[in-house]
Amino acid sequence: MGRCMTGGYYMRKARGLLIALLSIALVACQNDEAQQNPEAPEEQDTPAEEPESDGTSDDVAEEDSNQEDIVTLVEQMNLDAPPETVQEVINQEVGSLNGINLHHLDRDESHKLLIEEYGDFPRLPEEPTEEELDAYFTYLYSLVKNSFPDPKDVLDFLTFELSGTPEADPRYSFKENYNIEVILDASGSMAAYAGEETRMELAKREITSFLSSVPEEANVSLRVYGHEGTGSDEDKEKSCSVIEEVYERSSYDEAEFANALDRFEPAGWTPVAGALESAKESFEGLDGEENTNLIYLVSDGIETCDGDPVAVAKSFAESNISPIINVIGFNADADAQRQLQEVAKEANGMFSNVNNADELKEEFNHSDEVLKRWEQWKRDADKEITRDSIDSSKAITKFYNQWSSASTNLNLNLGRALDYLENEEIITYDHKMALRDRQRELEPITSGIRNDLRDELKEAQKEGLDSMRQKLEERYPDEE
Repeated sequence: MGRCMTGGYYMRKARGLLIALLSIALVACQNDEAQQNPEAPEEQDTPAEEPESDGTSDDVAEEDSNQEDIVTLVEQMNLDAPPETVQEVINQEVGSLNGINLHHLDRDESHKLLIEEYGDFPRLPEEPTEEELDAYFTYLYSLVKNSFPDPKDVLDFLTFELSGTPEADPRYSFKENYNIEVILDASGSMAAYAGEETRMELAKREITSFLSSVPEEANVSLRVYGHEGTGSDEDKEKSCSVIEEVYERSSYDEAEFANALDRFEPAGWTPVAGALESAKESFEGLDGEENTNLIYLVSDGIETCDGDPVAVAKSFAESNISPIINVIGFNADADAQRQLQEVAKEANGMFSNVNNADELKEEFNHSDEVLKRWEQWKRDADKEITRDSIDSSKAITKFYNQWSSASTNLNLNLGRALDYLENEEIITYDHKMALRDRQRELEPITSGIRNDLRDELKEAQKEGLDSMRQKLEERYPDEE
């Protein structure tokens, strides 16, 4: 396609030159005629008609303006340039496609989604400069980029994995009673599809699987919010105020739990702060000295009911309830991920963002293993549970797998996006190859670095959790 377009360009140039020569000849003839008829009245000037575009200087000027627009427009959009360091990859947020893995969707669906998000962004000129290609790639990258795990997340995961061991934080030491609550977002956005099922359908199934497998001695509960009203402004007050413990704290009963799940569907707004406040009130009397209180908050969106979930999480964590609050973002966008991460941070819990049922199941599986150790501890309290009874390298393996998945998804998304744009004749084959070169420049830090990161974590692990924490905080400081 590129060669055909280039050939057309030179044909237009030649045609323009011919027209110019004919115009000169015509003017010369008119001058001769005027000299031969000096008495002829002068004709009034009339506005000249705009010539049709013929691909000559006017078209070139318009094309030059379009070239400048791409660079200027990207600068005005204040987009982050593609990362050049590992730290920039870690700090990277999801793109405007919300980190959706295009290759997990039907080709027609993912094609449509990309083209819609691309919008009316200017096309590349036929022979773009390096600056124009860089700007174009920055825009494309801003659409398809996804988040990467932070090596410091290994510390949170490892802290939780050490529950009940001599190395554990006091909050994670085993107590006589174990209380588990899942707080589930039932706002309207949970009706969105994640593959062939809605987020709500996937969440209900995996929550059921998790709670049905906990020890009989453990108490479980399910709290939902956003399930009343609609997402309209008129229903906001109603939707934000209704937060319900649909399965009250008790041992797990399969039939009763199934009935509880049937009582709600995704509907309205997102009162994350209100849900945490409601949970805090229900845990009154369950002192952390005698109870291990584990809470999972599963949400796909940001607070929309004017509350401050970060402040509530901090207050909850500092109470004598001493909860372990782990937060799971379900296809959460960049703003929601930032807020949910802060909630987990203030609550001294773990945060993870999942995109499908398998990833959600994996997050709950970590608790399954801890609960099995608690059950063992309950049955044989004299038996010491040592660090050797768990695989502390699991945290590093999880990080490695998450990084690998993120880098694979990023590369596949970029590749598919470039193919689609070429198929739509938005870019040429030559454009695609030039942009593909820029994609390859990213691979050493998005893909190739994962083995180095894993080895670095393993080396830090040998020196113990405290030393590991210090090293990672020095190596990967939080973004200011």
